[in-house]
Amino acid sequence: MCRLLLVISLALVWITAHGATNVPPRLELKKEPKFQSTPKYCLLTLGTNSAQAWMVEDGRRLYVDRNGNGDLTDDGPPIEPSDYREIGANRWDFGYRLSAIVTPAGVRHANLLLRRWNYGDATDSYGLSITVDGKLPMYAGWFGTFWSSNQNTAPVIHFAGPFTPRILRRDAFTIGERGQRLSLCFIHPGSEAGAVSRLSIEALPQFVVPELQIEWPTGPGRKPVRTSHSLLQRCCYWEFYTEEFALPTGVLPGQAKVSVAIPSAAGLELTTTEIAVPVETKPKPGR
Repeated sequence: MCRLLLVISLALVWITAHGATNVPPRLELKKEPKFQSTPKYCLLTLGTNSAQAWMVEDGRRLYVDRNGNGDLTDDGPPIEPSDYREIGANRWDFGYRLSAIVTPAGVRHANLLLRRWNYGDATDSYGLSITVDGKLPMYAGWFGTFWSSNQNTAPVIHFAGPFTPRILRRDAFTIGERGQRLSLCFIHPGSEAGAVSRLSIEALPQFVVPELQIEWPTGPGRKPVRTSHSLLQRCCYWEFYTEEFALPTGVLPGQAKVSVAIPSAAGLELTTTEIAVPVETKPKPGR
């Protein structure tokens, strides 16, 4: 259920954010090794200076443009799987590990880890993590795909800000609801749905707590209803949340305006601080 809700939330992230971010020109992939199988391509955009590096999987070997020069033949041998586990019949996982990508400007993006797994699904899944500029941990993957068999259409993952706040686990508030989390993440939409990147909860010190102010629809001539929520809890790699949440009385169907506030100490640049979320009546039984 947790995974399903996150899939739905991230699909909505893509629908609402697609086209909102300017994509820098692609780094030309000048030289490639002789691949042993059909390669799968992905382009990483890294950090505040938007340096780029190619990542190409060849069967179960991973080539990474470790120096960001568009040449996959001068980076040493491909990365082989590590930490391989057989968990059961047709259930396995492993990882590709790389200490760092160092761009032509000398900026180090550390601790690249690409996890690949299949736990009985129709297709393999991937999860990618990296510490951008050596200090900002981020994630991508888990939902959809960030690969293409054609380098010209390869998805572009932006491991950088500015970030767009998005509500997780729901696409609407339901009048009368209680006991559901109020959750938030910070994303960069990338070039397409599978290329969404997300800020790690570890990127913000514990004393940096996202605050949400919600203005609820109450109907013409009625006094506005506003609530405040501190997202003190964290989990699931990128989720900031609170379980102390319920819709206030007097709320009507319409649009809730969610305002996001982050302490300036976080140094986090946001594309927006406003999120519109529908407010709906409770579905009838059997719907």
